[in-house]
Amino acid sequence: MSAYPEALPPGPIDQYDNQPPLTPVQRVLNIFYAPSKTFADLRRNRSWWLAFVVMAIFGYLFSTTALTKVGPRGLAESSIRNSPAQTERMQNASPEGRAQMISITASIMQVSLWAWPVFVLVSAAIGALLLWLGFNFILGGSGTYPGMFAVMIFAYLPGIFRSVLSTAVLLFGETENFNLNDPVGTNPGFYLGTDSSVFLKTLLGSVDVFSLWTLVLMAIGGAIVARVKVKNGVVMVLVTWLIYALGKAAIVAVRG
Repeated sequence: MSAYPEALPPGPIDQYDNQPPLTPVQRVLNIFYAPSKTFADLRRNRSWWLAFVVMAIFGYLFSTTALTKVGPRGLAESSIRNSPAQTERMQNASPEGRAQMISITASIMQVSLWAWPVFVLVSAAIGALLLWLGFNFILGGSGTYPGMFAVMIFAYLPGIFRSVLSTAVLLFGETENFNLNDPVGTNPGFYLGTDSSVFLKTLLGSVDVFSLWTLVLMAIGGAIVARVKVKNGVVMVLVTWLIYALGKAAIVAVRG
């Protein structure tokens, strides 16, 4: 989270090196309509704290609303109903087992809603490592790990719109079947019933508007920071995501 300028890594000089410096606020705002400017500025200064604070504000707005409107137990019951595997286990469990299952799930929901910034940082750390390896060793770039970590944090910013939409659903919509894992219909899998193919529902659930937006930002940002062609970065990131989405869907389907 260093606020100090980053020395330019070795690599070809391009148009992104001639961009005037941005303020922290400009870096956050530009990610939504001129992301290349934000990522070019990361070559100069890789500070990401403001982007993280903005995400935290919107994220906790959603968390507070969910815990107030639905509650940990309601979220747990909804999660179980929306999972065929958990529903089957619930039906086969004793009354004591059902109560324990709901209690444990409710506790996990509550911890997740309050500790999610930690999960964001861990996820960004892992994603940054993958970007650093991919752009440097596959595409021959010259990015740094701290630079890729900043790319990850900024690429997550579109998630604030998911938080806003999810909060709106809780405030103005029906909350009985609110699914914390898939709160708004921004992916095709959302519209498939629980009796649909688990593989297909999981795969289509990965084709989410905000997830794809984040992936594109990761590709653009990684390419600019690593000084490689953006189109090559987009291809690498999307192919990697497709392999991941297919693997995830297959694993979930096997587990039932």
